[in-house]
Amino acid sequence: MNETAWRVLGVLAFFIYTVGIMLAGALIEKHTRVDATVCRKLTHIVSSFVWVICYVFFGSSLLWVILNGIGAVALGLLTFAGRFTAFGREDASHSVGLFYFGLSTFLVAAISYAIGPSVYLYTGIAYYCLALGDGLAPLVARLFGRHNVTVTEGKTLAGSLTVFAVSFLTVTVFSQIFSLGLSPLFALSVAALTTVAELYGARGTDNLLIEFAVYGYLLLYHYGQVDAPLIAVLIASPFLAFVALGSRSMSAGAGACAFVLFALVGYLGEGFAPVLFIALLFAVSTAVSLVTGRILRRRGEAPVASGEKKGRRAHQIVAVGLLALLALCLHFVTEHPLFYYLYFLALTEQMADSMASDIGRLTRGRNLSIITLKPIEKGLSGGVSLLGTGAALVSAFLFLLLPFLTGALSLRFYVAISLLAFFGTLADSVLGACLQALYACPVCGKQIETAAHCGAPARLVKGFALIDNVAVNHLAGVVTCALGCLLLLL
Repeated sequence: MNETAWRVLGVLAFFIYTVGIMLAGALIEKHTRVDATVCRKLTHIVSSFVWVICYVFFGSSLLWVILNGIGAVALGLLTFAGRFTAFGREDASHSVGLFYFGLSTFLVAAISYAIGPSVYLYTGIAYYCLALGDGLAPLVARLFGRHNVTVTEGKTLAGSLTVFAVSFLTVTVFSQIFSLGLSPLFALSVAALTTVAELYGARGTDNLLIEFAVYGYLLLYHYGQVDAPLIAVLIASPFLAFVALGSRSMSAGAGACAFVLFALVGYLGEGFAPVLFIALLFAVSTAVSLVTGRILRRRGEAPVASGEKKGRRAHQIVAVGLLALLALCLHFVTEHPLFYYLYFLALTEQMADSMASDIGRLTRGRNLSIITLKPIEKGLSGGVSLLGTGAALVSAFLFLLLPFLTGALSLRFYVAISLLAFFGTLADSVLGACLQALYACPVCGKQIETAAHCGAPARLVKGFALIDNVAVNHLAGVVTCALGCLLLLL
């Protein structure tokens, strides 16, 4: 059989198999008592083997990309037209995951075609991590019924573990069949990455995140850009996500930001010191926040300030890690040691300030204004206490013990960066007292840091409306790092 006939046969097989699965799913849903979700997921799983047809008949040719493009358009029409509910969700207005599935598969195919045949098999790994992992997860979760543990909205522990196991098996099977030489540790890291992408993907976005994340990670591996620290971060990431979401210490958005931050540090960092350092800071900060919250609740006091949401939010994670990540990027590009030191300084200042705030709340009575030294309500920016200030100083030195003991910092830089980080916490308080917006509630008269209170708009009495606590944290970090640049260069 010549090549043209072989390709024509492949096209026929592609469309007959795909349409046949869709029609079979519709008939099963209509004429049996099979649950709609179960029918939809089973249809996805069975239809995923169309990749095998593409591999056998088309390989990495342009026709393979074109067929995936046609498939993406067809899935989009099914999603938004509400047809074939056995294949797509009925609530397409809330989730367009089916369309995302086709779109991500097409884009990955197009990127693979542009790069060349050497990365073609990675598309299969990414595709099956998505199709089989995401397809089997809700089916296995249903077997546990009410005994299942909910991690976050729409995501369960049994489902996440299913995604992990299926993804690990996918990488292992591909590696064995096609002699890719992927190690078990690397397979574990791919499985962990798939799990986290599925866990944080909401309203169908996991169908984009999984395939792009896995394929991108495989490309990094293909070009020799995956080192041990990144593998370690990815393997640990599902456990950290379960703890953060289960304890409600972070929102889902904050958890996703923290994962991206950790992964970038693992990729950009020099050895294990940077990633171990940031992991230690987050672990200690989360533990201290939970413990102080319990103590305050036992006292009958609010564990968070008025108007403040429980658990860290995405913008707070960005505020903590943005400057540090920028410094690490500059070090990765320039290899100048100054930026390596600034990474540790930026993180230590932010975490020392966090310790001052959390532990300082345990102070009985009011704090003192850092500007006037007069009593000020606890929780308001610009307020300091002996307990909080001491916590900032001690934590700055304690946090930096890890890079110091591992040889990442000399004694001179250890002391200098610790003192600079402590200075940064004082600068944060000064900036908060001078610049941060302070409001007065027109109903109860209480001074607050939010623009509304008691169901009514609050009146600005001090500072600037555009500057909140997150902005102050950024400014304090910039001031600290700027001073650090001058002193560390000397």
